[in-house]
Amino acid sequence: MLKRMMKATQLIGLTGLLSLAAPAMAQKDPAGDEAVVQKLAHGEINWSTKTVTATGSAAASNKEGSVARARLMAERAAKLDALRNIIETIQGIQVNGTRNAADVMSNGEIKSKIQGMAQGFKVVDTKYYSDGSVDVIVSMPIDENLTNALVEKPKPTPGQKPRKVTTEGPEVFTGLIVNARGLGITPSMAPRIVDEAGKEVYGAEIVSDKGLQQGGIASYAKSDEKAAERGGEKPIAVKALRVADKSKTDIVISNADADKLRDPNTNLSFLADGKVVILVD
Repeated sequence: MLKRMMKATQLIGLTGLLSLAAPAMAQKDPAGDEAVVQKLAHGEINWSTKTVTATGSAAASNKEGSVARARLMAERAAKLDALRNIIETIQGIQVNGTRNAADVMSNGEIKSKIQGMAQGFKVVDTKYYSDGSVDVIVSMPIDENLTNALVEKPKPTPGQKPRKVTTEGPEVFTGLIVNARGLGITPSMAPRIVDEAGKEVYGAEIVSDKGLQQGGIASYAKSDEKAAERGGEKPIAVKALRVADKSKTDIVISNADADKLRDPNTNLSFLADGKVVILVD
């Protein structure tokens, strides 16, 4: 038994043995079941932690001579595969009701910028297998840089003033929490909230640059406790009536709730700051 273990150590190294012995520990997600995770073909988007994660894989080549060099070359190849996969996953991000990141990245300049961001990915875990193959799990944040590259604020039509919310007076409310459970919401970076007539109540236009730094104009959560992390201690809570579009990103609320979010006598700076959380299943 000891000889077999020593032989295995020579083949895959001590790190490989540890990864094989405790894969569950390496995969542990601190957000657990509370996270809003969208799984795509090449990776996943965690809308709660605002991160994109992907895995790259590669097999060891028998032409590399030593086992150590073969494993090193496989790890490098796995990182290149992970880079391709994380870019593919980014392209699957829904930006708003009409466009996803792939649409935005049809612009060559934006695509090059985002590819450069992806190259700064963080290696979350590396797994070595007895056949010499390697898996590399990588992640990158949906931060202000990615948001600025993907989300474009709507420009007012000529003669029309930009929409703003009241930011004067005492700050009575700390955020907005929209209960959209049961509606099959598709998370996006710039969802819109509209009234029953379809008139916009909340959208990217009224969010400040500071608000966009949070990785989009809204966050998504499954529990009230998680929602409070962005919505604060005294949020306005409203109930979503239905989705507003086929892509299921935009939300309809009642006219009465819409009036609360348009009140010129209430400090609504939390909307400008993007302190909006959408509760989903």
